[in-house]
Amino acid sequence: MAISASEAHYIIESCLTDLRIDGRSKLEHRPYTITNRSTHAKTSQSARAPAFILSNGSSRIHLPGSTTDVVCSVKADLVHPSPSKPNQGVLELNVDLSLCGGGGTLEGSAGGGAQKRRRQQREEESQITSLLQRLILPHAVNHEKLVVWPGKYVWRLAIDVMVLRCDGCVLDASSIAIREALQNTKLPKVQAVMGGGNDDANNAGSASKNDLLVDGDHQKAVSPSGAENCPLVITVSVLSSPPSATDAVTSTTRSKRYKSIAIIDARTEEEACASSRVCVTVDTNGMVCGVHTLGGGGAGMEEEGEEGVSEGSSMPISMLGEVVTTASIAAKNLYAKLDRERQVGKVKNVSSDHNNCGYGYLLKNHFLIQ
Repeated sequence: MAISASEAHYIIESCLTDLRIDGRSKLEHRPYTITNRSTHAKTSQSARAPAFILSNGSSRIHLPGSTTDVVCSVKADLVHPSPSKPNQGVLELNVDLSLCGGGGTLEGSAGGGAQKRRRQQREEESQITSLLQRLILPHAVNHEKLVVWPGKYVWRLAIDVMVLRCDGCVLDASSIAIREALQNTKLPKVQAVMGGGNDDANNAGSASKNDLLVDGDHQKAVSPSGAENCPLVITVSVLSSPPSATDAVTSTTRSKRYKSIAIIDARTEEEACASSRVCVTVDTNGMVCGVHTLGGGGAGMEEEGEEGVSEGSSMPISMLGEVVTTASIAAKNLYAKLDRERQVGKVKNVSSDHNNCGYGYLLKNHFLIQ
């Protein structure tokens, strides 16, 4: 997303004062609405619940008053295990950006021709899929508990994430959608039935067959083991403001000091101003499962007369401690809000007035689970 220098300056200065352009502080998430399949029968707005016919679990992450809408579906199949991992289930992930047009969600790429945009979209889909596979899938569920028959049959969970619209932090929204969909996934009870060897001649053809008995009772279906501990991605965006002209003149050192701040759940405009973005995967126990650094837009970093050197993709080393602390606090608050809303179990409807207001204190930063 391309923004002017004055817009970048306004956004960065707003973040430095801990009052962002939408009224949030640096550690506040936006008020996402989470719709999942398990509460589909409990909500009066049944048309909005994404209960896909061919899916074993699903969820939808929607942001009122913004352009963020992510849908996730989990399809379970019985397959033969991988020869290299015969006692582990299989998790597959696919991300689709075709409906949102792609571009601007990770790299902030500008527009162009149709073929160029399509190529950028495919590259971005591949990048997001690869990141989520490395940051989320190894810790999403207990892979050993997906085994139905050791060495013979295991569950394969195919996770499809469709980004309908996105206003920044696509990895964070996708991780929430994946976690909610996995927690609401139901796997039928399956029992291995081994064929006996004492059958008569009429049953000789089926004596050596090994079959699976699937229980069709939905009440006996269970969620994948370990889904409640599926980690979330917290993207910490570092915004830096160059020193003012007065500071540059009066400075006695050759190196310039930049004012920097770390924020979470950045909007597209804030991502375009970020000098660097760090994706941290944190589980429910507060343990870091993975870290990945993304380049930032750095719209507010470029300066004239510095021999053409741009610091738009760098981060001060002194910010590392603040990035880790910010990710830890944000993850703790996010898990607490999700668990609190799930325990309450009440359906909260989003009023039409929310579409015309900002965030921050106006919506109290609550997560709505429908």
